[in-house]
This record gives sequence, C-alpha cells and structure tokens, in this order.
Amino acid sequence: MEPRIPAGRTRETKIRRDASGRWFDGDDPIEHPHLVRAFDAWIGIAPDGRFCLENDVNWAYVTVEGAPLFVHRARVADGEARLTLSDGRVEPLDPRTLRQAEDGTLYCTARDGTMTARFDREAMQQLEAAVGEDEQGVYLELGGERIRPPVVDDPLAPKAP
Repeated sequence: MEPRIPAGRTRETKIRRDASGRWFDGDDPIEHPHLVRAFDAWIGIAPDGRFCLENDVNWAYVTVEGAPLFVHRARVADGEARLTLSDGRVEPLDPRTLRQAEDGTLYCTARDGTMTARFDREAMQQLEAAVGEDEQGVYLELGGERIRPPVVDDPLAPKAP
C-alpha cells in the first residue's frame, strides 16, 4: 500500500538530472558527492512510469534528461563484459540489448531490463579489447558471438533481450 501524502504536499519536485548526468534543484547545481551518489542510486520508476528518486522511506518525482543510468566502467574477460553503472551496481552486459545512437554513442539495457544505460567515453574505450572488424564492418566479440549494435532512432527506449 502506498503511503498517503499529507494535504498540501506533493511528490513533484524541481530536481532534475541533465543528459550529462549532473543533478540540479531547479537551476542550482547539486554537487555534494554523497548526495549525487545517493541520487544516482535512488533513480527508479514510479507506479505511473515517470522517473523518481526512491529509497526505503519515500519517493518523489524527478526529471531525467537522457538515459537514467550511465556505464562508467566495462571490464571484458573470458568473453563477457561486466558493467559498473552510475548507481554503483555491477552487472553483466546482455549484448543483445546493445544499440547505438546516430552519433555512435553506445547504449544497453540494465537493471533486469527496466532501464537504459549510456556508455560514457571511458567505458566505450574499455570495450576496445572486444572490438573487431570484418567485411561487414565493426563488431564486438562477446561470448563467442559477433555483436553488431544497430543504430536506432530512440536509443533511450529499453530494448528487451
């Protein structure tokens, strides 16, 4: 059962995160590293499908521009990639969910298929050991397969495996 909101209160906030991953309260940047790390970990999806910050106590709506998660690290070993996400989670990459934006930025689906994560530059560079090229073009070799992430119009939409 969802907790009741006292009269005169709302779950709406001015908190937002821009497409580069910076948090703001209205126009004021939120820069405290512990608060930024907490907000990154608390990104969730409210019952109505909007983004929210959610912890064990409560939740409130936020605006998220761009991908809700970022891939900060990609470790390739034994034909598999493990990703470190902006929320602090480490999880295996499901290569079937990889896709590219028109500008070549790489995206995948994370958190058990519920959210999109955008690879930052460093994470994309860390995939270099798995990159190859053949007559069909560039690919990633993961799990013995050649993965060719498609270029899509909306890379933010989660892609089911």
